[in-house]
Amino acid sequence: MLILSNEAIADLITMRDCLEVLEPMYRDLATGRALMSPRVDSISANAHPDGYYAFKQMGGTWPARGIQALRINSDVITHPVIAGMPRRVKTPLADGRWVGLVFLFSTETGALLAIFPDGVAQRLRVGAANGLALKHMAREDSHTLALIGTGWQAGAQLMAALAVRPFTRVQVYSPRAQSRGAFVAEARAANPQVEIVDVDSAERCVQGADVIMASTSSLVPVIKPEWVRPGIHVSCIKAQEFDQAVLDRCQRVVIHTRDQAKQMNNVMPGTPNVASQYETGWWNAEGNRFSTYPDLGMLLAGMAQGRQSADESTAFANNIGLGLQFAAVGALILEKARSAGIGEQLPDVWFSEDAHP
Repeated sequence: MLILSNEAIADLITMRDCLEVLEPMYRDLATGRALMSPRVDSISANAHPDGYYAFKQMGGTWPARGIQALRINSDVITHPVIAGMPRRVKTPLADGRWVGLVFLFSTETGALLAIFPDGVAQRLRVGAANGLALKHMAREDSHTLALIGTGWQAGAQLMAALAVRPFTRVQVYSPRAQSRGAFVAEARAANPQVEIVDVDSAERCVQGADVIMASTSSLVPVIKPEWVRPGIHVSCIKAQEFDQAVLDRCQRVVIHTRDQAKQMNNVMPGTPNVASQYETGWWNAEGNRFSTYPDLGMLLAGMAQGRQSADESTAFANNIGLGLQFAAVGALILEKARSAGIGEQLPDVWFSEDAHP
């Protein structure tokens, strides 16, 4: 049984690797040859004065690679207001660290094959999902990207966008100048062929953009309906960054999955600090069109159409993550780690038993 670190995974796989392995996985999901396990968040009180405890579980089965994945997170969640917007923030209280793990099992033998932290893998799989949608929905001649957000996930959105379109200019905005400047400096160093600029307002960020990508921790919309114009493609990494008014301005909309609009919250009665208004919204409000949109698997399997003309405005709403993504990315990580001889091997007998359950 193999143990891997985030650092090892970052050295093993690239964004392009993730794009390549996820595309056939989505096709298999759309055609009934893979399974997703719904995301469930169990929420209860804890000692943090402004927070609550959340245990997240999600998974998926990909028989084509013989892998079952289970991703779990054990978090303390807070909802601070930053730059005037409520955010969802995981507080690192485990000795200054976070707890998120992925378990890979063999569908052939049932054996546990690997355990690794979810950080790098989850960052890349979110970026790759939006990148695949961009590949099939944005104009081929898209050259200017507007990126709203400068956190950990925003970096992966930029990687994915540059992997699938020849962007020559990227306009970056987030409300905090210091984090924005640091992000732009790092992005410029990694992509010297691209003009990457720091702008001080969301309106300036989206001016002249062919694609707008939101990648924030905001619990309220950060993309405005009036920014949707002919030929543009817009995307988000969470449903709260959009609203129905944005999608109503688009001629073509694809969501991440139709099987589950958002996570299922299993909240212990009386739990303080749970902002339920941020966990429900336009996607389940009366009159929404959410269930009418095709999803990414349908798009990649040819069951739904991508962009049909240069004048279409298109949108991809990454409404919820799929645990199945970890089966695909995990299979790739495991294959590369074994080939490179990377990781710590632990005895298989520690993770199995000779007593009949």
